[in-house]
Amino acid sequence: MAYLALYRRYRPQDFDSVVGQEYVTRILKNQILSGRVGHAYLFSGIRGTGKTSIAKIFARAINCEHNEDGNPCNACDTCLNIEKPGVMDIIEIDGASNRGVDEIREIREKVKYPPTMGKYKVYIIDEVHMLTKEAFNALLKTLEEPPEHIVFILATTEPNKLPMTILSRCQRFDIKPISQERIAGQIAHILEDIGVSMDREAIDFIAYRGDSSMRDALSLLDQVIDIREADKTITYEDVLAFMGMVDEDQIAGLVQDVVAGDKGGVLLKFKAMREAGRDSGLVFGQLIDYLRKVLIVKTTGAASQEILGITESASQALAAVGQDVPDKRFYSMIDFLIEEKNKLRYSGLASVIVEMALLKLCDPDSLVKTVVQEQPERPAGQQGRQAGAVQGMPPRPAQAAPQHADNAVKSRAQEMQAAARAAGREPTAVSSAKETAALPASSADMAAPPMAASTPITCTRVWSGAARSRSRCWSDR
Repeated sequence: MAYLALYRRYRPQDFDSVVGQEYVTRILKNQILSGRVGHAYLFSGIRGTGKTSIAKIFARAINCEHNEDGNPCNACDTCLNIEKPGVMDIIEIDGASNRGVDEIREIREKVKYPPTMGKYKVYIIDEVHMLTKEAFNALLKTLEEPPEHIVFILATTEPNKLPMTILSRCQRFDIKPISQERIAGQIAHILEDIGVSMDREAIDFIAYRGDSSMRDALSLLDQVIDIREADKTITYEDVLAFMGMVDEDQIAGLVQDVVAGDKGGVLLKFKAMREAGRDSGLVFGQLIDYLRKVLIVKTTGAASQEILGITESASQALAAVGQDVPDKRFYSMIDFLIEEKNKLRYSGLASVIVEMALLKLCDPDSLVKTVVQEQPERPAGQQGRQAGAVQGMPPRPAQAAPQHADNAVKSRAQEMQAAARAAGREPTAVSSAKETAALPASSADMAAPPMAASTPITCTRVWSGAARSRSRCWSDR
């Protein structure tokens, strides 16, 4: 017989075996006992908390021949055969790979056929948020008014992606994350059942790494139990070594050196971790989590024991680490490390990134972000070309006319006046006092100092007739 993963082998078979979802299972059992089974349900929650398991139990329970307490008996012909491949009374559909409108139209065509064994035909659509907009629209009418023998169960990790028209047609049940204590209890029960010895600290750590997901925790347990030797107990250190992580005491020592500004001590400790085969990214994550714990203990006091699920002695140890450090420094360190951790995903220099981050942590001033000051408001006459420029950027050099531009304008005006005199004409008079002040009229004016570089000059050529031209130059001042 093929080996079954632990999370499949110990999948709950009735409502009473579901861990951490008592209020959901109680409501569903009461609906079954009272005959008030709905036509559409939505189970939402994070991965590995029991959405699909509850859906399958419910599908069997509403078709069970000997249902007395709301649970399926798992002994009658219906319970034993309803999930077999040849029986089409419970149909599981993966919304991620069957997300198109054609697949939903096929369901609409098949719902009119009655169940073959039980009272209901149940459609379980997992990851329903992956359906396309057209598929949702095709499902609406069937979901609102299905045949009496049809029950839809939708499961999703992202209910916010579902249209309101779908949500309003379903009875919604939020499957909550499972507590670390409940996961640890289930792990201990499984270890006892399979005859594997593991110390309590290792069990708690696996439950913690499960991150509120029973399936994730059992998948990790499935790997860890294979590191045991003969009849020896699996220890906390064995689990850490397997996962490439370090003990929290080592992280505490690292943080103490950071707080003290001991850069040499910090790098030596990190070097020892790498030489022991610890993963730099996981060490980084452990450091962030430890700083979070210290900050929570500092800011919440005695309540931190319940928040973090730690003992009084552990809370006191965390408080001692951050005793003489201001809260704002911990905020800065956590924010900085979260930003730096994102770099690890795209870099092959994980150790270098971690080392540089640790050195910066030792120097609080290096974590202070430089804020770019707003550019002072310019005079009204200079708002033209760069009114839409990026705030805080230095002005372009072209904003001020260069010296050679002034000389070129004056030379052109001089040439035009000389050409007019050679032709026996007087130079064309300018049309305004503003132009008179800017256009050179004599050699004395030619020798005058150029205009200030900060004053832009505008030149316009006006054509008059076939051969004559003149140039107007003036300042914006």
